[in-house]
Amino acid sequence: MHEQPFQPRARSVIRQHLPVRERLRLARLANKKMASVFTALLCAVPLLYLLSLVLFAQP
Repeated sequence: MHEQPFQPRARSVIRQHLPVRERLRLARLANKKMASVFTALLCAVPLLYLLSLVLFAQP
């Protein structure tokens, strides 16, 4: 039987073998993604609040 030379491992294990520059780039990308999600949530909360006010104010 032929075994695969590379077995998929956990992401953290793969990340340890990356050069520092590549690790920093991945960290920055993750930070940007988290920041955009956080910003979207911050914008959505007041909009949802206003929408609920409008919907429940109707007689």
